[in-house]
Amino acid sequence: MIRVDNHVLTLAEFNEYFEPSSLNFDSRDGGDNNPLREARTSFLLQLVEEMIIIRRAEELHLSISAEELDEAVRDIQKDYPQAGFEDMFLKQAISLEAWKERLRKRLLIEKVMRKDLLKEDSVTIEEMRDYYSKHREDWTSGEELRARHILLPTEDQAKKVLQRLKDGETFSTLARRYSIAPEAEFGGDMGYVAHGELPICLETPLFTLRPGELSPVVKSPYGFHIFQVIEKRETPVPDIEESVERIKQEILKAKIEAAYGPWLAELRSRYHVEVNMEII
Repeated sequence: MIRVDNHVLTLAEFNEYFEPSSLNFDSRDGGDNNPLREARTSFLLQLVEEMIIIRRAEELHLSISAEELDEAVRDIQKDYPQAGFEDMFLKQAISLEAWKERLRKRLLIEKVMRKDLLKEDSVTIEEMRDYYSKHREDWTSGEELRARHILLPTEDQAKKVLQRLKDGETFSTLARRYSIAPEAEFGGDMGYVAHGELPICLETPLFTLRPGELSPVVKSPYGFHIFQVIEKRETPVPDIEESVERIKQEILKAKIEAAYGPWLAELRSRYHVEVNMEII
């Protein structure tokens, strides 16, 4: 059981949420130190964070309207062939309504974080100029690539997903189903990535891939990664006027990452939070 003030997540609900991920594990796994238990622990902690942030949404009187949810669904659906979207739910053994509810919560969490962690006009001209002067050399190669990404909490789970990709399953489907990365809802699509935008432990294996090629499982402090390059292209080094939006987003991302831990800790201390670890 998880409790955040008056909000309670039962063991049955936890198991229902975790069910799609559990398909990657051998039912014979047991004991305290095994991949299934590690994955359930990671998932439990993720749900605690979600419930805390959703409690904050109540304080801020924030919600996701039906129109906002429908727009997000349409944006995801356009990446699928006509029958592919429905097939995704059959393969995942999940109902459309359950999937939409998870999407609604993800959108709400993003809205709360933008509201609390990003202020209006929170990126100044001086910050943008300073960022550009410090990072311009990172862009001098002129090479960038578009990639898909799956992030998993354990190496065992990552190896099983990688094998399913090699067996022909669709990267975007598995990313939406299993990845814990922010771009999971977009089928793992990271957009275009240039040199210097990722930690070196991720950049090195990613930029050695050819278009269409899958990476091996890559370990980092964030978990276990699988990449697939969609395409590569050569681009000139942009000047600051061409890079305004990119620079702004990088600065905002850094601000969110720096503020997230203290912000979440403060929220947790404000609410009554109970976590029964025995449910894992």
